[in-house]
Amino acid sequence: MAVRLVARSELGEAGVTVVATAHGPLAVGVADGRPFAVSNRCRHLFASLGEGSVTDDGCLECPWHHARYDVETGRMVRGPQGAAFRVVRDMVRAYTNTAFPLKRYPVIERDGVLYLDD
Repeated sequence: MAVRLVARSELGEAGVTVVATAHGPLAVGVADGRPFAVSNRCRHLFASLGEGSVTDDGCLECPWHHARYDVETGRMVRGPQGAAFRVVRDMVRAYTNTAFPLKRYPVIERDGVLYLDD
């Protein structure tokens, strides 16, 4: 049974939002023209990914330290940014991808509306 998440027109410039679901809050949006829904918490310091943005290269970017995730795989493709994280960013990325990639949920789009396809 498909559950309504959000209309594409409601996503705004960021291309992503937070939606409350039976699975908990999810980051829901459109990247590279394809709808997605993933777990909402950045694996670095647990920022809300739904408050981030979709980048030009189709990644979901954390609003706090600009780590980036591939929403197709759930993997962190770029670790946290900033001078304070320079030494650990690759370690954070490797650990996240090994132990805690984002959980992905099936999404379909009908008439401009995204649905969780449970």
